[in-house]
Amino acid sequence: MTNFTKEYTSNVHLEPKYGYFATFMSIFFFHLVNLVVAYLGPPKSMREDKWRWKNLIVSWIHALVCSVWCLSSFVLYPDEFHDMIVQGNTFMYLLIAFSTGYFTYDFIDMMLNKKLFKLWEVTLHHIAVASMFWYNIQVQICISYNMVALLAEVNSFFLHSRKLLQMVQVHFEHWFYKFVAFLNLVSFVVFRGLSLGGITYGMFVWYTRVPRWYYGSICGSMIVMNVMNPILFWRLLKSDFMRGGSPKVAQPCKMMNGNNNVKNHVKQH
Repeated sequence: MTNFTKEYTSNVHLEPKYGYFATFMSIFFFHLVNLVVAYLGPPKSMREDKWRWKNLIVSWIHALVCSVWCLSSFVLYPDEFHDMIVQGNTFMYLLIAFSTGYFTYDFIDMMLNKKLFKLWEVTLHHIAVASMFWYNIQVQICISYNMVALLAEVNSFFLHSRKLLQMVQVHFEHWFYKFVAFLNLVSFVVFRGLSLGGITYGMFVWYTRVPRWYYGSICGSMIVMNVMNPILFWRLLKSDFMRGGSPKVAQPCKMMNGNNNVKNHVKQH
């Protein structure tokens, strides 16, 4: 353990118990969203796989809320990003709790529906992210770095939107599908690439200021993400803009949910 607590100057004015409360309220919120989506029912094309539809809608809503919240943090509190290890505030802290609740909820949802091993990539992603976020809620460090990491949710919003359009069988050649696919690639480079690059750079700068196990966990996650994301980007580009004979309709594919699954995001019939 390093002595980072001695230099800690966060503007978070909440005890960790309130962060845990916000996390559990987030889990409850996403459970309610799931119930509402289940009540409304899936489109005809997804009636054979209702769980997949519900799961992606919940992920899409998290990405939407998280994107607005995260971008607002950068606009409203630019001074909180000078030292991203020790700086942060209550507004940003509660976003971490909100997202921790989502990742925890999604893990539980996958477990109850026996998807943990089938969707092992997503399971590992959720364990890695949620465990570090839970730790950050307790010790209140790296709040600003978490905001950088959550910039990826801006891209996730368009990534999930693209998949939802496929599920409802929107034509590949429809202008709206093309528009969403274009925004997906642009946001992938700007937000997912930016967050990945920023955290990777930071690993070489602040590695002496955090616990060794924490640094090791981030290193493992970044190695995986630095390999997976270029592959995912290439497959998205190839699928949406480099097809030979384009099918008339975007068919729903056998994917998991919307979270960082290279194969499932781009597979199409």
